[in-house]
Amino acid sequence: MARKEAISKNPLFRALKKIGHSPEEDIYTWSQGMAFHYTNLLNALKVLPIDKKNKILEDIWAEFSLYAPVKVKKAIGLDVSINVDKINEFMSKMLSDKNFWAIKGVGDTVEEAILNWVKAFAIFDFAIYTYLEKHLGSKECLRIYMELWENFALAKLDYVKKELGITKDTKINMDLIAKISKIYWESIGCPYKVIKHDENVHIAEIEDCPYWKNMKAILGEEKARSMTLKCEAAVSVNYYDAILKALGVFDKYSFTMDKFQCCGDDCCRVRFETRK
Repeated sequence: MARKEAISKNPLFRALKKIGHSPEEDIYTWSQGMAFHYTNLLNALKVLPIDKKNKILEDIWAEFSLYAPVKVKKAIGLDVSINVDKINEFMSKMLSDKNFWAIKGVGDTVEEAILNWVKAFAIFDFAIYTYLEKHLGSKECLRIYMELWENFALAKLDYVKKELGITKDTKINMDLIAKISKIYWESIGCPYKVIKHDENVHIAEIEDCPYWKNMKAILGEEKARSMTLKCEAAVSVNYYDAILKALGVFDKYSFTMDKFQCCGDDCCRVRFETRK
């Protein structure tokens, strides 16, 4: 009972309630999202010598193993050893099959399972940046890491366009940009609060971020910020720049963020503006 109560009090579930999402529908965002992240990482590291690539992966998984939820660690096989080939097979299966046993099998309930995947994703993402930087240096690390998140942005765009009825003939205006931004943020469990909106400016704040709050709780604020302070601003802005470019309106609209929870602010704040 105590464990069930502890799970239900996690900030993830308050955020999901605010946006009207359920653990059943959002669990794939985090489980298959982690597998997608890993697949893109493997593709990015293909250019490296095999020994160097495997060393990076082994260090990432070793770091992950220090903090991962026990049931996730066991499902991947990290309780036994770090076997990159077996991990690759596991992630490939999870990415391609919504019925893959581990998606919901890492919890006694779907609530426990989604929380374990949220925690796992946050730790995994931290480990990716940390060990890319250690092995490849800051510049190459940031280039790869930005591309990993850009892949997330572009992979979801066709779904978002279909949901909003956007076709090649649709005129993209600030109203549509606001709707797109809201869908993207709420897809990762972040309630979206509009502060200002007109035809030239859209500003919104995000006060609840399950990714950051769970990373901070697991790693401790100082360790978590050793990664987020170095990358979140550039990566987040590039994420939405990629969306604007894919929509063909980058020359008309600009995007920035001037607040980040994971960098010490009370919220994340996004700003779209018409270029002058």
